[in-house]
Amino acid sequence: MDYKLFKLEFLNGVRFGKGNLENTEITFHADTLFSALFIEALKLNKEKKFLEYVRCNELLFSDAFPYKGKQYYIPKPMIHYEPVKNDKRGNSEEKKRFKKMKYIPQEYLKSFIKGEFPEEELKEEQKFGVHSMKVSVGIRGNEEPEPYRVSAFHFQEGNGLYLIVGYQKTEAAELFETLLDSLSYNGIGGKRSAGMGRFEYMEDRVPDDLKTNIQKESKKYILLSAALPEDQEMNEIIEKASYNLLKRSGFVMSETYAEQQMRKRDLYVFAAGSCFEKTFTGRLIEEREGGKHPVFRYEKALFLGVDI
Repeated sequence: MDYKLFKLEFLNGVRFGKGNLENTEITFHADTLFSALFIEALKLNKEKKFLEYVRCNELLFSDAFPYKGKQYYIPKPMIHYEPVKNDKRGNSEEKKRFKKMKYIPQEYLKSFIKGEFPEEELKEEQKFGVHSMKVSVGIRGNEEPEPYRVSAFHFQEGNGLYLIVGYQKTEAAELFETLLDSLSYNGIGGKRSAGMGRFEYMEDRVPDDLKTNIQKESKKYILLSAALPEDQEMNEIIEKASYNLLKRSGFVMSETYAEQQMRKRDLYVFAAGSCFEKTFTGRLIEEREGGKHPVFRYEKALFLGVDI
């Protein structure tokens, strides 16, 4: 499998995650990307080919992670970290800073594993942008106007999100880029009708050490996409694993699925950053839940190898 990296530079604010108007995350998960790309594929009559590539593991993609300038960040691995002691100040302050971090620069992965994470990185606040809050007023018929707050995140200039895309065939990579291009005009995440989530994208070279670690066999593997193994694999996969579970839910974004908007069933998956001794493929789950057509949920795994 070969790999590409795409940088997304957002033109306005973004709204991801949380499910309410007053909170937002700064990144989105691979299943959100899949759903958005599938809608674009339907518009272009390319949904069958897109599903075929994903089902056959000829096309994989990561969650979206932040970048700052030319520096790419990965989720902080759920591996025990014991910082090298500093006799002058101890390491309690360092531990507090480190605990708050959600991402680490990918080039410092080896240092992190050794407990030698650069002190200057801990001192530098991981600020990729700023949160904002806007007060709007909802008016329904003759009812009293009701104010509500809508939050958004705005990336600073030169910062944004990136995706790692794995592909077996050039045609699969080309289809992904076609769908990504279509998506860039419509946006991803919430409040797209207000212009949020639209982006420009560019392909960049996958850093050599990152590409090497994705491809190599290792003692531990860091998950780069929210994913779920098959039921029969579960006991073996979680043995000696360190992981967080992520609840995935939301509404079916289809006008033809049912007469009224319906929720997807709740699903608990492994979060990016979870660490395992064995890899797994993951699933493309097909659900109907009373709707007129199936709904597909992307829970495929992309891993980054690391030696401990």
